[in-house]
Amino acid sequence: MLKSIRYVLKENITNLYRIFCIAKYELLGEMRDSKFGMFWNFASPAIQIITFYLVFGLAMGRGDMEGIPYLPWVVVGFCAWWYIQPCIVHGCSAIFSKVNVITKMKFPISVLPMTVVLKELFNHFCMLAIALVVLFLYGYFPKLHWLGILYYMIAAMALVEAIALITSVLTMLWRDVKKLITSLMRMLLYLSGVLFPVSYWAKVPLVEFVMKLNPVFYIVQGYRDSVFFGKGPLAHPLLGLYFWIVVIAMLVIGSMLMYKFKKKLIDLI
Repeated sequence: MLKSIRYVLKENITNLYRIFCIAKYELLGEMRDSKFGMFWNFASPAIQIITFYLVFGLAMGRGDMEGIPYLPWVVVGFCAWWYIQPCIVHGCSAIFSKVNVITKMKFPISVLPMTVVLKELFNHFCMLAIALVVLFLYGYFPKLHWLGILYYMIAAMALVEAIALITSVLTMLWRDVKKLITSLMRMLLYLSGVLFPVSYWAKVPLVEFVMKLNPVFYIVQGYRDSVFFGKGPLAHPLLGLYFWIVVIAMLVIGSMLMYKFKKKLIDLI
């Protein structure tokens, strides 16, 4: 177990520059493939937010959520989701999408999930810029406790890296894994507190319990705690402890899978 963890950590640390270059290249490549380039990095999340607001805010008559107007409330939560969701989905094919590279040269395969995590971080910053505009319009201005977002951002990176390590290997073993993950993400959206607060499910204790077990909920709620409620990372110690236990466990499992199949992945293509 320790050997596999050292293997993954060593490859990622010694290839930080390579990870950055690959992420940058893929990001620029996506922009070049589009006529409007960076415009879509802002337009796509903005359209999604408007859709959520029209459906869940206006059409369903949602008023304040936890004492916060629905639009800024959902935008801040969506910031976390807009980063986590694509990292998990694209992380499944982190290795498979690079078959042309890893079959032609010796390549540190375990760094590929991190390239996805880093690439999507740019889109996350675009989403944060949109959130700032909305917050300013509603009279919310930066305060010291907003810095708590940095902690939850790092937590999100650790979570999606752990998941991507696992799913990228499993996708090489079974191609259906990505389709399964993509389908599950649609359900996960409603069990992460992005559109509804956990109190919304108070009458359905099982759903409320499952939502709190979802590590994504910890990050979504953490973003809102930092912006709206002035709560730091230690505001929910038990939830935080549970989150990091889950993340570390998945990192260990992902590292073990990556180490076990490092010489067999090319044969699985």
